[in-house]
Amino acid sequence: MTPVRPFAALLITLASVSLQAKAADTLRICLDQDAPPFSFMRGTRTGGFDLALAQAIADRLGRGLSAQWYETEDQPEKGKDTRTGVAALLADRRCDLTAGFPLLTDSLRGPLSELARLPRYQGRTREDRGRAVALGELAGSAPYIYTAPAVVLGRKLAGRTISTLADLDGVRIGAEQSSFPDLILTLYQSGRLLPHVTHIVPGRGLLERLEAGDYDAVLVDIHRFDGYRGEHPNTALQLSGFLHPSGFNLGFVGLARDAELMRTINGTLQALMQDGTVETLAKRAGLTYLAPRGPAVRPSPVMADLVND
Repeated sequence: MTPVRPFAALLITLASVSLQAKAADTLRICLDQDAPPFSFMRGTRTGGFDLALAQAIADRLGRGLSAQWYETEDQPEKGKDTRTGVAALLADRRCDLTAGFPLLTDSLRGPLSELARLPRYQGRTREDRGRAVALGELAGSAPYIYTAPAVVLGRKLAGRTISTLADLDGVRIGAEQSSFPDLILTLYQSGRLLPHVTHIVPGRGLLERLEAGDYDAVLVDIHRFDGYRGEHPNTALQLSGFLHPSGFNLGFVGLARDAELMRTINGTLQALMQDGTVETLAKRAGLTYLAPRGPAVRPSPVMADLVND
């Protein structure tokens, strides 16, 4: 083998150091590719509030930004498995942070399995399929937006004010079977609204059917309605003004061992909140901006929380 000459070895070392420095100067963010208006990837087109906020943070820190897009996978009887997939991506160092994470005690501090498979992500190789990684403890950032189930009204009830779920008594209500809003409607005041609820299979166009008049109101995450409104700018559907108290804050999540990074992100987020940048970016993305509410990390809802509003 031909020995590497000292000058050539120096060039190789400098190139390696340069690549490492470039990687250190890049903030890597994991984003759900199908969560508009928070984040989306449509072919070569990408966007959303979380992407814009991550870019604003990177700009303030003088760092580049790299997005790792992933898919949130459905699990039978459990719905979308966000937490395990996110924890696996972080543990595998696919990203430094993941955006749009629910700041709930169970999401952050509940038990995680020791190993988990990686979700589908952009750039995944054949060898990555089925590969399991050892998970690490999660740490949430400061919150940057609040979300909650909201009552959305169809054309027939346009302009009506809904102050409590009891105001929906006698109204035709649509709900996706086994969803969290369905659970709220089912348990409310010992089933008071259940005779008025029409159940549909998830993914069968809940808001589209409300628009068509199949029912008159739905309970759905407020930002899901924002996404629908972005795709249907001429919609006649309206927010009623009612938010269910089971809401929670959203923030970034990283690994607990990256404490210095999380402190830096929190300081930058605080500055962006104070100067109005976060609210501006949210509204620009078509989100109904709801400022974070205390406590930053909320207890996960229990059955007793859903009986009344």
